[in-house]
Amino acid sequence: MAITSPKKNEELLKQFKINPEINVRLEAFMKSEPGLVDFVKQLPREQLERKFLLRKMQDQQQKEGYTTKVKAWLEKPEQKELLKSIQAMISPVMRPERQEQAVVTQAKNFIRNTGIKLG
Repeated sequence: MAITSPKKNEELLKQFKINPEINVRLEAFMKSEPGLVDFVKQLPREQLERKFLLRKMQDQQQKEGYTTKVKAWLEKPEQKELLKSIQAMISPVMRPERQEQAVVTQAKNFIRNTGIKLG
């Protein structure tokens, strides 16, 4: 995922999807927090990049941690029937790693839809 630095506003619009509703909320927030905006503008580029990448890293770790919890939950003996039913819905012609991903995705959907809380 290479992101280049756009030179013009038109290039920015082509490179990034901008949600108008979010943009309006962000503009309002920026107007209400001028001190914070000035602070961010004065940060060196490297610090901004590191803060951005830190947040991305934390998001990825959080997703991986939840996936690990879901896999452990599926391995419990009481989830044996659920696992079988999920596996029955998955195409057997998929590559094994894609099958595993599909099983975990279906399990996450089941957990979310039924309101189960993983500890």
